[in-house]
Amino acid sequence: MKFKFPLALLLALFLVGCGDSRDEHTLVDDDDVILVLVDGQPVTLPMLEFMMASRGLSEDDHEAMREVLEELIRLQAVANAARAEGFDREPQVRARRILRDLEVLQLRYFDHVYNEHPPTDEDIAAVYQAQVDRTGGLQYQIETLTFPSQAEALSALARIDDGDASFDELAEASRAAGEVLDAPFWISASQVPEDVSGLLELSEIGDTIGLPLQTPSGWRVLRVTDTRAADVPDLEEVREGIARHLVRQRLEALVEDLYERSEITPMLPLEDVE
Repeated sequence: MKFKFPLALLLALFLVGCGDSRDEHTLVDDDDVILVLVDGQPVTLPMLEFMMASRGLSEDDHEAMREVLEELIRLQAVANAARAEGFDREPQVRARRILRDLEVLQLRYFDHVYNEHPPTDEDIAAVYQAQVDRTGGLQYQIETLTFPSQAEALSALARIDDGDASFDELAEASRAAGEVLDAPFWISASQVPEDVSGLLELSEIGDTIGLPLQTPSGWRVLRVTDTRAADVPDLEEVREGIARHLVRQRLEALVEDLYERSEITPMLPLEDVE
């Protein structure tokens, strides 16, 4: 049946107590406004507000509000049917609901931490200056050979160093085996780990860097083919990216700190978990 009450009447009619249903819904707080009970199960004002906000709907759009409320009522009706069949007690269903709750709480806590301690202009400027300093004023054009493992990349470097094979010969062998080599590209010292960047800064055109670089596509052996003056972006161009980097670092450190400070009590030997 289509829900036809006007909005003002909705709010007046359904400011009712939750009664026994609160015992079954620990996420419904005593202070929550209940808009409607669906077979005794509550649809609350916070639920409606969240759905409206997540869809970018204005609270002044009463027609949209009625439609969302009707959707929530249908959602609750289906959930009631699932409970009646006992689906809410299935292990996988319970696990998914618990994990979803943990994820929501984690995101809310992260949001709190960011709002309380956002990256400052000083933090962003310091990271920017450090990156500029690491760039060293030069960019390097490099070509690469990619290997599946670090051992294979080190073996190739050893052959080049011993004179058993040149970079070009290894590249030609890779092409003959059907591999597609990446085109040369430009990097700065600030884009690679410090051990690689140190060698990069000491290199000359034609040099093969003595350490492989680990990348998502494999371990790369690098050769410098050209250099040019670095085109350093202005701080404002990279401010947002630096801020995201700082937030990610802070949250990763926070998670590790909370993990280390947690009292973890094993309840079942790991080898007994199937």
